[in-house]
Amino acid sequence: MKTILFLILAVTFSFPSFAATKDFKGLFGSYRREKFTENEAHDSDWGVDLSLSTLLPVTSVVNSTATGGAGNPMRYSNFFNVEGSLLFSLAYHWQIYASVGHFSYDTRKENTNTNATNALFHQFEFEAIPVLLGTRYRFSVDDIVPYIGAGIGISSVRRKGSYDSGSLSNEEKNSVLTGQVQAGLEFYFSPRAGLRMEVAGYYFNCPAYTFAQGSDKSINPDMIYQSNIFSVRYASGLFFLF
Repeated sequence: MKTILFLILAVTFSFPSFAATKDFKGLFGSYRREKFTENEAHDSDWGVDLSLSTLLPVTSVVNSTATGGAGNPMRYSNFFNVEGSLLFSLAYHWQIYASVGHFSYDTRKENTNTNATNALFHQFEFEAIPVLLGTRYRFSVDDIVPYIGAGIGISSVRRKGSYDSGSLSNEEKNSVLTGQVQAGLEFYFSPRAGLRMEVAGYYFNCPAYTFAQGSDKSINPDMIYQSNIFSVRYASGLFFLF
C-alpha cells in the first residue's frame, strides 16, 4: 500500500502542469524567480537627500609659529558636518542638486612658553556653511547606481583664533568661492527611497590672514589662517523621491 501511494504522489508532482503552476522545472528542478528591480528609473523625479559626513583637510587650515616665518600646521583636528540636498532628475541619468551644509572644525596646540600667568594653549575654530549648485551623472538603472558629479557655490566662513587664558582673540568672517567634485553609489531599498554613499573633494577659496599678538611669540604664538583649503569629504545618508 505504501509503495502504491508513493508512486501516485511521484506521478502527480512531476506532472508538467503542476510544475508550471508552482514555477518548478520538474519535481527536482530549480525555482524560477523573475528579476525585480526597486529603482523605477523615471525620466524626472524630485527628491531630498540627508547626510552625515566627515571632512578631512588635505592642506593645512591654520599654521602657528613661536619663532616667526610660515609656521607649522596645527594638527589633530576634526571636521564634522551635516548636509541636505534638493534633487531633480532630467532624462533620469542627469540629476541637478542644490545642497547646503554645516562644517565645523577646531584645534589647539600647546605653547612653548607656559607658566601660571601665560596661556597654556593657542586655539583655532573654523566654521563654514556652503550653498552649492551642481549636477550628477548616473551610470545605471539598477538597484545600485554609481555616479559622478561636480558643484560650485559660496560658503559663509568664520575663522577664530584665541588663547586659553585672557581675552585676546580674532574672528574673521568671509564669503568664499567653494567647489566640489564627487563620486558615489545610490542603493535603492524601495522604489522611492535608498541609501547614498559618497566621497568628494572640496575647495574653499579662503584668504590668508595672520593673527599676531605681542613681540614674544613663545607666550602668544602667531596663528596664520591659510588660503585655498583643499579637503576630502566622506558622507552617507538617505534619499527620498517624490
